[in-house]
Amino acid sequence: MRILIVDDDLSNLSLMKTVLENNGYEVEQAMNGEKALEKLKSENIDLIISDILMPVMDGYHLCQECKANNKLKNIPFIFCSGTYTDEKDENLSIKFGAEAFIAKPFRNKQFLNTISQVTENVFNGKINIPESQNNDQKEVYKLYSERLINKLEEKTLALDKEKMGLEMAMAERIKIEDRLRKSRDFAESLFNAAPGIVLILDTEGRIIRFNPYMEMVSEYLLEDVKGKYWMDVFAPANGRNDFSNASSQKNNQKIPTGNMSSIITKSGEKREIVWFDSTLKDENGKIVGLLAVGQDITRQARKRKENLKEKTHEPIGNLSEKTFRDFDEITSVMLDNISRLEKEIDTGDQKNHYLEKIKDAALCAKKIISRIYIKNQ
Repeated sequence: MRILIVDDDLSNLSLMKTVLENNGYEVEQAMNGEKALEKLKSENIDLIISDILMPVMDGYHLCQECKANNKLKNIPFIFCSGTYTDEKDENLSIKFGAEAFIAKPFRNKQFLNTISQVTENVFNGKINIPESQNNDQKEVYKLYSERLINKLEEKTLALDKEKMGLEMAMAERIKIEDRLRKSRDFAESLFNAAPGIVLILDTEGRIIRFNPYMEMVSEYLLEDVKGKYWMDVFAPANGRNDFSNASSQKNNQKIPTGNMSSIITKSGEKREIVWFDSTLKDENGKIVGLLAVGQDITRQARKRKENLKEKTHEPIGNLSEKTFRDFDEITSVMLDNISRLEKEIDTGDQKNHYLEKIKDAALCAKKIISRIYIKNQ
């Protein structure tokens, strides 16, 4: 048995085709009534299943054309619609000459049962061919016009509602994007106007970004060194302050701490920087980089050296510079080993509590040393 299915929605055609072919039927397809008539002229069709509301030629007019044609009028016709779905629509379908009416979405069993019932009725000589009395025809078309206008109004209202929803969603999206843009612009202005170095490195110690202040201090443009390793470009004199190592050491750190290192500028000048840095994490808590904020203290350091006539062992307050460096080295070694021990001790272990106290003390000592050094510059 060969069935012609007519629908302007490809997904509907695909669904009906699959159901029919899986149950042994041959299937032809058309996207509207006009295309269906062309198929009917060239193909032998045993049953037509058509949507109603379609462009070019709707299902009602297709049914009318078939029932007015001597060669086609005996082909049984089934309407299958998701737009015309109430009792008035079903009655109108019968008046146009349909054998049955199926509302979408349909169940496969119901769909196949309707086809079987229509086929059986046709086999027994029951075929719906509408009479062509003028009064009846006028009544049918009056009802058709009313239903068509009603459905078009419903479609228009639905489209207007959908359009309004899209417009509201778009307006809300524009507001959100505007807020994000303002926040981004504000953060960008802070980054660019910061009166100190702002530096971002990845977990391997490669340069992701730094601000104009860093360009002024280092004499390097960001575009010239972006993606390069910090150590390779600026060669810090004190290797323990390598930021790629610092990012892992400070994973459990509660507050950023001060540490000092030297950088070599593009012209080869050595500059002293005090850094305060913190790890950057993604939404899952994974470390993705390091944010470092630095202050150039080269001028203060030079002034101090001039006042001390470059005698590095003369006292700075109550500490000599060598003593300060020694203390700084000791606290850094302590913090490094504390970080190693933290990885070895379980979180619930009582020893972890004591280790945390030792770590806090070491951090405090390092901070005090940095303050003393900066104060005496």
